[in-house]
Amino acid sequence: MSAPNQGRQSPEPENQTEGQSGATASNPNEQGGAPANENAQENSDKTKGKLSSNPTHPLEEAANEKTSKK
Repeated sequence: MSAPNQGRQSPEPENQTEGQSGATASNPNEQGGAPANENAQENSDKTKGKLSSNPTHPLEEAANEKTSKK
């Protein structure tokens, strides 16, 4: 094997580690996640309720001042 940049080529397949060989997890869905929260939906609804439906851009007021005819 010859590579344009020596030292950057992959090891032979028999010498590769599991991560280098591209082997996937036996069950990718068993990676563990955040603990189940019984009030998750309720908390989400509370958070969404605090958000405005159409927030204004931080610079919108300044732009209106600059472009308004006084």
